[in-house]
Order: sequence, then structure tokens, then C-alpha cells
Amino acid sequence: MSDHPTPSPNSGEQKPSYTPASPVKRALAWMGIVYMVILVLLTTYNMATGEPIHNIPGILLFPACGGLAAVCFLRWREIKKLPLLILGVLAAVACAVNLVTGVMSLVAALGG
Repeated sequence: MSDHPTPSPNSGEQKPSYTPASPVKRALAWMGIVYMVILVLLTTYNMATGEPIHNIPGILLFPACGGLAAVCFLRWREIKKLPLLILGVLAAVACAVNLVTGVMSLVAALGG
């Protein structure tokens, strides 16, 4: 026999159900994770070399543009408004441009 009584199915106690986060919240959480990884890497480089990396705003802008694009696409999928689709496409293009220019600046800063 067990020391703890087992609740009967009709005792009124319900197990709390799991509700997953919405896709928008997950997209914003991933954006935050990317920002934290970037900040940790930049801070580590600064502490290791004693000098910060300059001219890399694209590295810091691309997560925000990517998060905006993801939110716009997710909202557009729900309500089908054309301005959200246009903003999502523009944000995705801005994300790609910022990533490419940021990586190019990063390579130039670390190589030279």
C-alpha cells in the first residue's frame, strides 16, 4: 500500500494543461537569443583583445529585422492584410542586406 492517497478521477483536482507559446512569442524569443549570442561574442572579443570591433551595425540590426519579418509573416498568415506582407518582405530584405554588410565589415575588421 502506498503512503499517499491517490486522487479519484472525480475529486475536482485537474492537472494543469500545457499551453505552448504562440509562434510570435517564439519568434521574438529566438530574436532575443540571437542578440544575446552576438553580445556575448562581441564582449568576449573586446575582453580578449582589449579593443572593440568597429563599423559593424549590420550585425546588430539583422536580428531586429529578422524578428520584424517573422512577426509580419505570422500576422499576415492569420489576417491576410497586404501591408503586413509588404512590410514582411521589406524587413526580410533588410535582414539579408544587414547580415551581408555586417559580416563583410566583421571580416574586414578582424582581417585587417
